[in-house]
Amino acid sequence: MATAVFAGEGTAARGGCSAECAGGIERPPDLGSRARAAGDGCAKRSVYLMECVPLWGCAAARGRAAEMEDACAAVPRFAALPARMLASSRELDGIGGDFDAAELRLPAHLFGVYDGHGGSEVANYCRDKIHVVLREVLKAGRGLEELGEVGEVDVKEPWEKVFGDCFQKVDEEVSGKAIRFSNGATELRPEPIAADNVGSTAVVAIVCSSHVITANCGDSRVVLCRGKEPIALSVDHKPDRKDERARIEAAGGKVIDWNGYRVSGILAMSRSIGKFSGFARPSLLSGQNY
Repeated sequence: MATAVFAGEGTAARGGCSAECAGGIERPPDLGSRARAAGDGCAKRSVYLMECVPLWGCAAARGRAAEMEDACAAVPRFAALPARMLASSRELDGIGGDFDAAELRLPAHLFGVYDGHGGSEVANYCRDKIHVVLREVLKAGRGLEELGEVGEVDVKEPWEKVFGDCFQKVDEEVSGKAIRFSNGATELRPEPIAADNVGSTAVVAIVCSSHVITANCGDSRVVLCRGKEPIALSVDHKPDRKDERARIEAAGGKVIDWNGYRVSGILAMSRSIGKFSGFARPSLLSGQNY
């Protein structure tokens, strides 16, 4: 899994009052009366006191597969992010106003693409469940313990914990190794949701008024178009990467050049959700792979 956090330019404050936000609609979020008072006035409004509601679209092509194996998800306002997971206490204190920065939360929107292989079951499960599990992880406060006292800690660290726990939990559910929930009922004897040769990549972007947070497992990509310049926001997990090949071989696997480098001569990506390859599971996380 790879995680990245990107801040917009000028996150501390923005001059003027714009009615547009990256093609979407800008409006103040419900942050409580004291927080709203801090954001009143157009001369200097912090992006941490705004809500950017983006516009989105989705296009898909089946390609050579017999059926569509891919899925996508768009979940507006899927969670309210603690501002302390996005900025240091010094930056939040600079907002001004009479409110507790530790209680400030930003409305966030989630977008995901899941590229299935061997079938559509795992990709569809990721479409329906990753944002649910991610919301649960955030509500449980995962990642916040990494911060300790709000300080100058790299905001990337708690997000690595959050997405790592999320992807791991979904992978265990897909593989039948974790209790699943269906319509509020607990499945006490979960079974794998698909055959052993079915899996999916996962690439997720969380968008809020100040940051874009991305995470990926596999070779699906996030690309930001700024003006006419494409900017990569993710790094592919491919078997020909030196670090990924070393990790796979250390776990007892092999990378074979068979119509391109593949795990065990089969999987063209080095990480995946599902049981397609025991050496491509997100459970084999590497601290150097960020």
